Amino acid sequence: MHSTRMSFPVRLLARARAFTLLELLVVMGIMMILAVLTATSVSKVTRDAKLANATNGVVASLGAARAIAIRDNAYVMVTFRVAPSRQSRAVPREPQVVQIVTARWTGEVVTSNTPLPTPNTYGAAVMVDDVFADRFVPVPGVPTRDLPSGVLVAGPAFGFVTDATVGLNDRQWRTQPRFAGTANLAVSPPTFTPDLARTELGWAIGVLFSPDGRVLSRNPEQVLEVVTAPTAEDQNAYVKAFVDYDGNGFPRRGTTSAYGGAPVNVDYFIYDEPLDEPLVDYVPYLAVFNDAEARDRFNSSTWKGTAIGGNGSPPPRIRDQSLFIEEQADRVTFNRYTGVPGIGTK
Repeated sequence: MHSTRMSFPVRLLARARAFTLLELLVVMGIMMILAVLTATSVSKVTRDAKLANATNGVVASLGAARAIAIRDNAYVMVTFRVAPSRQSRAVPREPQVVQIVTARWTGEVVTSNTPLPTPNTYGAAVMVDDVFADRFVPVPGVPTRDLPSGVLVAGPAFGFVTDATVGLNDRQWRTQPRFAGTANLAVSPPTFTPDLARTELGWAIGVLFSPDGRVLSRNPEQVLEVVTAPTAEDQNAYVKAFVDYDGNGFPRRGTTSAYGGAPVNVDYFIYDEPLDEPLVDYVPYLAVFNDAEARDRFNSSTWKGTAIGGNGSPPPRIRDQSLFIEEQADRVTFNRYTGVPGIGTK
């Protein structure tokens, strides 16, 4: 009897400690929900940290360029390109990343058809070369800075929409391209054959600092008289900047032919091959954004190809990325009077 009275509480205690199947399923469900929430939170924190790191890197490079402009009494530009591989400048790095370049004006203004202007054919009209460029070279001793993979830098496309009825030019953004093609690393130096049907069109943007550190929209010391042909096709002239990466003295436009194979100057504005030295659009502010996240949101397969679009109808890539940038990008702005860069509000 004594042993029987002692075993009853033990059996009751064991029964009280047991879990039913329903309780186990509930606990497992809670653990799964917590695991999903934790993974989502960690992923968001990682993305935010990557973007913050990239934005801080852009601001640091801009501040350093401004200091160089003041120190050297020079015009200094910060621009962005797809980083080349370490084997060859003709081959983009994989995965593709954006590289910050600090360059200084040499004081030269060159034509795109250096050494002398030559007529270009635009349809049936023959016109005088109307594209001139400030020659910039990378500042010696200033290393380039690579941004994290998947992060791009954009600038407002003020000149992209020319139809006055469309407006909102500052709500369309230009950014770096994504190259597609075939790399041959077996030859020396390695080569890259671009596939323009799969490449995503890009543009060159930059921020120009004056010798007093302010941000400029043009080079005020560039005094140039341009004579254009008195035809409807040629009533304007372009004066832009370029970075002479290969040191040959004039911009390189690659193999692109924007208008049916005619060798026209608009090709110099297009950035779709690794060796391009496109003409740079100066911008008054920048946006840094996670392009990889934008690709998850939109159908990026429609971004392929190098069609530049028309008035009021930007290519799908510019349209989609612009929507994402307006909502999700970090903004880099500049003090109007001093040019000091900082992180602004959206």
